[in-house]
Amino acid sequence: MSETTWKESQIDEDMLSTLAAQMKQSKTFIRLCLHRGLNSKEAIEHFVSPTREWFHNPFDMTGMEKTVHRIQEAVEKRQQITVYGDYDADGITSTVIMYEAIELLGGTVDYYIPNRFTDGYGPNVDAFERLIAKGTELIITVDNGIAGHEAIDYANKAGVDVIVTDHHECPETLPNAYSIVHPNHPDGHYPFKQLAGAGVSLKVAEALLQEIPEELLELAMIGTIADLVPLEDENRAIAYFGLQLIARTQRLGLLAFLQQAGIRPEDMDEEGVGFKLAPPFNAAGRLGEASIVVDLLTTFDEERAQELSQSVLASNNERKEIVEKITAEALEKVEECKLDPVIILSHENWHQGVLGIVASKIAEKVNKPTLIFSVDSQKGVLKGSGRSIEGFNLYACIDGARPLLSSFGGHEMACGISLPIENKEAFSDTVRTAAQKMLAGSDMSRELVIDSELDWSDLSVELIEELDQLKPFGQNNAKPLFKLSAANVRESRVIGANQDHFKAQLEKNERVLDLIAFHSADWHDVFRSKPTVDIAGYVNINEWNGNRKVQVQAIDFKTDRPVVIDKRQLKISPTVFKQHNAHYLFFSRRNFSNWQSAIHPEASSQLLEADLEPMDIPSSEAVVVVDVPDHLALMQKVYRHYDQHVIHCYLQSTNEYYFKGMPKRAQFMQLYKWLLSKEKINLAQETQTITRMLRVDKEMAKFMLMVFLENEFVTIENGELSVISNPNKKRLEDTVTYKKRQDQIEAEEKLVYSSFSELLTALKTH
Repeated sequence: MSETTWKESQIDEDMLSTLAAQMKQSKTFIRLCLHRGLNSKEAIEHFVSPTREWFHNPFDMTGMEKTVHRIQEAVEKRQQITVYGDYDADGITSTVIMYEAIELLGGTVDYYIPNRFTDGYGPNVDAFERLIAKGTELIITVDNGIAGHEAIDYANKAGVDVIVTDHHECPETLPNAYSIVHPNHPDGHYPFKQLAGAGVSLKVAEALLQEIPEELLELAMIGTIADLVPLEDENRAIAYFGLQLIARTQRLGLLAFLQQAGIRPEDMDEEGVGFKLAPPFNAAGRLGEASIVVDLLTTFDEERAQELSQSVLASNNERKEIVEKITAEALEKVEECKLDPVIILSHENWHQGVLGIVASKIAEKVNKPTLIFSVDSQKGVLKGSGRSIEGFNLYACIDGARPLLSSFGGHEMACGISLPIENKEAFSDTVRTAAQKMLAGSDMSRELVIDSELDWSDLSVELIEELDQLKPFGQNNAKPLFKLSAANVRESRVIGANQDHFKAQLEKNERVLDLIAFHSADWHDVFRSKPTVDIAGYVNINEWNGNRKVQVQAIDFKTDRPVVIDKRQLKISPTVFKQHNAHYLFFSRRNFSNWQSAIHPEASSQLLEADLEPMDIPSSEAVVVVDVPDHLALMQKVYRHYDQHVIHCYLQSTNEYYFKGMPKRAQFMQLYKWLLSKEKINLAQETQTITRMLRVDKEMAKFMLMVFLENEFVTIENGELSVISNPNKKRLEDTVTYKKRQDQIEAEEKLVYSSFSELLTALKTH
């Protein structure tokens, strides 16, 4: 059940109507344009149809002329040039762009991709020393270098020029490089400052070649989308034209990779790049050597392309397995610090290369800034990555702990850190204290910004094709998020090899819509109760066997309440009581007493007996019904009272009244005749005789005797039972004891030994 706040965007409705009529476009499309600040027909037409004029003059970038002159000089003098790259998808594509541009000029060029674990990020003195010893006479950094002071100074002393091309934040003091090409250079006036590293490399290539070769533009598109830079201005042009070009790519390595990954080039869009292409490219660098991806993208050998594709995909599969394992371990450890303002987790065996991915998954799951560390006991250090949530400046939070750190870098949403092991506790305390101060009085609940509510009658393949004019989607041009209201759930199920995805069918106004939600198998518990739901998600076209129909990719839902989640099982595990945000309801005094010590200290509990009312609890808390009441009406009261809560029904049956049933009339008569044959009966001594004679258990024998006692057929005093010789004739069925057992049997039948739909019917019938 979502506790996320949905915020719906507001726009000028008069302007909306005017533009929709003027452009003969749907109001939904125009609404999305207005959200993007496109307030006129001209602005919309310009945005949806990028042209080559969107590319700015590369020589408007500070240092470009000097850079081009030095590279041309190196080519003419046949100097050895080394492109010094980075190990992520942006750095890899930046490297290939620069390498191939210089190669096209006839230069003597090679490339070096630093190893994440031995070289670290950016220029490295030891790496520069090795390159220079092998004959490098000019080093060009791509997607790094702007903070590489020490290594660049070393190269200068060795008589080797270093050209820096980068896009990361400029430090106060720039390195002493031969030249620096940076879209946001402090002395520069380049019209667009948000280029990715691959975009900067592309501008240098354009300046060198006096044009943008198509085979380089498609690479720049991959790096731009992978690096999550804003897809506006020149970045939008790079992505827009690059996606058109990759559909007909001739790059041998890229074709081999797409083939082995099961992707048709013509189907590639920004989501394909972001989720199917970039992760495998990144994986190689996360686990070791990213240079194999550069080799893949530059090879002209078809057999070699196939081999390298297999290696890259194998690295990605290994990365997935590692991430899955570490994420599961981290989620278990989260329980220990769930109430902390910042989640800080560490483990000796966690792979350093994937800590950022794991931190991102945990932060998304618990909606708290998260730091994940790998412990290196031999070196005595912790190395980690952090990911934040919207509205929390993680960089500022950690900045006050700098004296405790060996290294630290990043920005508001992400960071990398290392520190001595002995500083771990002090660091954790400092960060948590800073976070508490930053969060004081703030509401850090999740918020989704809904672009528009869609009417079911508007949903069509044609509408989605109209909206696709705004593609490619990305940063600052987010994929439209829609709200679909008051849909009925027809059916639902979990899907996927690991049963971790969710699929359902929604129905409204006799129209059926398919829904899919990735990594949301837990939704099935809620949707099984077939509630009416509001959905927040993306709409797309699902194409299968030539059929095209609308599908919603849901990311959140809200529902009419109460929602019943079926947790019925034979035995209850102590883990059931570990929820901190829950209210535990018992109907059995014995169970209530037995399980108290297992209940999470921050959870609440109640023994709900017939004359009591259910406690009022915060709406965010779940209700956990542990066992079965003696009366169905009591459970119906619970259902009505907690109509704003999720109700988890374990409904443990400890007595099994339904299976034991009611004693037959012949058994009552047999017992009464036996009692008449005795003057007095010592119950302690004769109970076993009774159970054997009637073939019932002690509980059933006690029940039958209590019915006789209530009907005044017998008396019991000091453990001795006496039969009344001439009792008044009364019906056994009229006794309170008999009726109570009938109620108990009905309660178990309707609540425990029923299908889920029968359970829902029983709860709602009153």
